[in-house]
Amino acid sequence: MMPIGRDMAIILSNLKGLFIIIGSIMLGMATISAYFGETMVADGFFYGALLGIGLGMVLHTVYPESREPELRHAMVVAAIAYLVVPGISAIPYVVTGHMGLLDAFFEAISGWTGSGFSMMPEPQSSHPMILLWRSITQWIGGLGVILLMVTILIRPGTSTYMLYQSEARKDKILPSIRSTLNVIWSLYLALTILAMLLLLATGLPAWDALNTAMTAISTGGFSIYGESIAAYHSLPLELALLPIMLAGALPFAVMYRTARKGVSKLFDDAQVKAFIFMIVAGALLLSIENYYYYGNIAESIRYSVFQFISAITCTGFQSADVSQWSQSALLIMSIAMIIGGCAGSTAGGIKVARAIFVGNEVKLWFTRMLHSKNSIVAIKIGGKRVTEDVVDQEMAEASLISFLWLISALVSVLLLSHIVGQRFDLSHIIFAVCSAQGNVGITCGIINQSLPAIGKLLVIMNMWIGRLEIIPVLVLVRYLLKGFKS
Repeated sequence: MMPIGRDMAIILSNLKGLFIIIGSIMLGMATISAYFGETMVADGFFYGALLGIGLGMVLHTVYPESREPELRHAMVVAAIAYLVVPGISAIPYVVTGHMGLLDAFFEAISGWTGSGFSMMPEPQSSHPMILLWRSITQWIGGLGVILLMVTILIRPGTSTYMLYQSEARKDKILPSIRSTLNVIWSLYLALTILAMLLLLATGLPAWDALNTAMTAISTGGFSIYGESIAAYHSLPLELALLPIMLAGALPFAVMYRTARKGVSKLFDDAQVKAFIFMIVAGALLLSIENYYYYGNIAESIRYSVFQFISAITCTGFQSADVSQWSQSALLIMSIAMIIGGCAGSTAGGIKVARAIFVGNEVKLWFTRMLHSKNSIVAIKIGGKRVTEDVVDQEMAEASLISFLWLISALVSVLLLSHIVGQRFDLSHIIFAVCSAQGNVGITCGIINQSLPAIGKLLVIMNMWIGRLEIIPVLVLVRYLLKGFKS
């Protein structure tokens, strides 16, 4: 068993590179700002760069060599990273945006976790470099800060894969982790460029198209306008964003196979087929429900389909004010945000793959009931017959994550209901919690600057545990309380 001091050395030695990387990115932002004569903006980024690089160099002095982590160390590294990196990234918001410390940290962690909630009531009045910084944090955060770190600091051994797994990633697209990372970043960049070109084709200005493309493909949802996509009043824009949001919520492995072998490979994947079915069924149900609100079938379909896809992909763009929707409509949206996008994508939520596993476990349970106890039961997953032992093994993690996710959401609903009091009904509170923990960012009027500080801290917690899928947070808490003792 490792002594606690050695565990801490492993954790800190693997964080130093991340601090230097984030500091270097902020130094680049400071340099660009200074070049254009924006002194105050440059100062904000420079202070962040100084802190990030300074922390990294101090850790490098103490721990010159990065020690090999086990999965437990990698999870703690990820949990700490999603608190410290937003802390460093919040400095420009304080210096340039004149935001309070809590609101600035909220803005930063919302960006890095791909949540999209904002403490800026009118982002359009902020400095362009601040808006670009918000978009950059979401674009990088869509893949993950740890993924960025291991891409730049990749080294031989198992440590890279341990860190890769710490952000709830498992599948390797190609045999080596290096080639997998190269494919992911290449695909991500290509999709971002295609998204920007598509948005430009709708008539969107280049600056708007750049920021919107970055936050759409990352399923982040930050907008340069306080009204989000509704500010444009553009049906062509809304239609163009649908495939972009969907692309961000599809598995990179499936996208890679599709790019190489054709569109047919997209629909060979069981998770993608289930995802498409959920979208069609959910959007149809929501459109029917909202017909009574809009009184017009065309408007109901337009706003319901966009909002539902924005919810289930965990993007968070809004083209309508959902706070006025019925409780049933909010419940449909909440379920979509709980499920989220596909595993292996930039989306949040429990993930479609886990929903499939839960459904298969229910199917397996009924099958067992109809057979004798000595029978060997098998079901089909993705067209292949799988024995109950394999299903049970795959279900263990899916059930644990889903259970912890729902328990955490329930506790948050209870806490938030006391924080906001009688101003909002239960359906709005459930919606807000699901949006925060699913890293979605669609607001129904609860999460904004007027939310009490304790409420903002609760939402920060939801965004943090939602991005990490809870387990790394629990490992960190266990480590802080007891170390890694068994």
